[in-house]
Amino acid sequence: MRVIGGEMKRRTLHAPAGWATRPSSDRLRESLFNILGERVRGALFVDAYAGTGAVGIEAYSRGARPVVWIENAPAALQALRANLAALQIPGCVIDRPAAAALARLGALPQVRAAGGADFIFLDPPYGQAREYARALAALARAPQLLHAASTVVVESRRGWEPPLPAGLRLARLHPSGDTQLLFYTPAAS
Repeated sequence: MRVIGGEMKRRTLHAPAGWATRPSSDRLRESLFNILGERVRGALFVDAYAGTGAVGIEAYSRGARPVVWIENAPAALQALRANLAALQIPGCVIDRPAAAALARLGALPQVRAAGGADFIFLDPPYGQAREYARALAALARAPQLLHAASTVVVESRRGWEPPLPAGLRLARLHPSGDTQLLFYTPAAS
């Protein structure tokens, strides 16, 4: 696993052994950031269910500032912190369940200063529909976390669509192999 683009292109990322952490593939990350394009530069990017931190690190490499990582699985959290240290990336790592962290994320000074997050990437473990629902419901309960131009990106198995969260609309669906990216924007935008 490696960083695909930006200032840290080709730098290696490490993941814990086993299948408990499923990092987003290089191909999927490349597709994601080709779609997001230059809008990432200077954006506040949240990588929820961060695992190794690969998506947030990719965002940082492409100019996102600040980046917030949310992870609470011990092995993944250790890999995430090791990757950030090895690449000398500053950022905020929140060691809490994602839904609980998202519900309170709007209180962070950097989120308040930005008027909300520009991008929120959600990649719960596949097959855990309840976890998707919790995270999306947390976003609905935290209106200060989103602004009119925010984008929420959900990675899931291809063909599965999480329940539509209140206040968001599906703006784009991008299939990639056996995975897909769903792009949500505030319903009023």
